[in-house]
Amino acid sequence: MTGKKNSEPNPLKEEFRSSYKERYAAGKALRDKCLRKAHAEWQPTRNRRDPIEMVLASERGRMPELLPLRHGRMVQSAFTFYRALSYPHRRSNTATT
Repeated sequence: MTGKKNSEPNPLKEEFRSSYKERYAAGKALRDKCLRKAHAEWQPTRNRRDPIEMVLASERGRMPELLPLRHGRMVQSAFTFYRALSYPHRRSNTATT
């Protein structure tokens, strides 16, 4: 150690934190840039892969005795299913802020 202090500002210090009003205004500005309605207009892309094909493709090379456990976790909800498979693909063509 050279005894020098870190010259980088600490974002956790009170003086660097944004106020609620600043964060609210920043969010509002982003909503003006990308309206919430834009997220409701999502359409699947023409080259979208079938989710079942994605499951089968992702199972290649996995231990067959563990597949029932994986399937059980995936059927708990649509969220757990898509999180593992198509969520990144689904988000790739949505409106962004």
